Amino acid sequence: MSGSIKLGYSTYAMQGENIYEALPRLRKIGYQAVEIMASEGWMTAPDLLDQHDRNRLAGIISELELDLSAIMAFMPLCSEGNARLTMLQEFRAVCELARDLWSGAGPAVLSSPIGGPLLPWESAREKIVTDLVELAGIAQDHGVVLAVEPHVNQVLDSPEKAAWLMNNTNHPALGINFDISHFHVFGMDLRHCVDLCLPHAVHIHVKDGYLDENGGVVFQLPGDGNLDLREYLRLLNADGTPRTVSSEVSGMIWKHPDYDPWAAANSSFLALAKARESLL
Repeated sequence: MSGSIKLGYSTYAMQGENIYEALPRLRKIGYQAVEIMASEGWMTAPDLLDQHDRNRLAGIISELELDLSAIMAFMPLCSEGNARLTMLQEFRAVCELARDLWSGAGPAVLSSPIGGPLLPWESAREKIVTDLVELAGIAQDHGVVLAVEPHVNQVLDSPEKAAWLMNNTNHPALGINFDISHFHVFGMDLRHCVDLCLPHAVHIHVKDGYLDENGGVVFQLPGDGNLDLREYLRLLNADGTPRTVSSEVSGMIWKHPDYDPWAAANSSFLALAKARESLL
């Protein structure tokens, strides 16, 4: 059963690392997939990669026999006015990068939370549908599927809202980036979250976390909290469909002055690999 789960890692946690050196190290650790961060501040931002760079990066990913699980970016997907025009320009650039790096079957995946202000869901959801359908059309034109991520402290913050959004957009180039941590911190039932989100998931993140004594969210590495990784992987794999589960290190961890990117990558892999092997 566990053989149909591949473990991936997001380079969101490796802002200061050289991507060409990082990918072989991630493969040596045991990761089978990688999510490439493509926002400003990373060397893999679209405007920093010309066609030669893109060919080189795609070639290294292929040579290492890594799957490219997604291209990740943080964009205000439901912005308005001039901010939306700027976002649309960035969105097209990230779609082009995803297309250039992708070599797998089916469309490339672009992952992003919705971002923006925390608006009331009932009054915002119809505009969200309209905005995301527009972006899904652009993604589809580039051979890409957009994976929106339900996220704490954002308007899209629950499995129920995620399912509603998917059912009311119903676009072939729009899916969910399913990160259980955003629900786990509130004590939501694992099976309930999986049942609502997994049918729409085109990419999967995993990390751990909890609420502190003041109700603030504290994210952790996989295995550092009380998320039952074995049960979570079992639920993801219950139907036998091959899936990639990518560890994402929160910015509240990797922005800490004493953060060690390779200790985090190793720790995350060991925790996830142990959970995966326990399914045998």
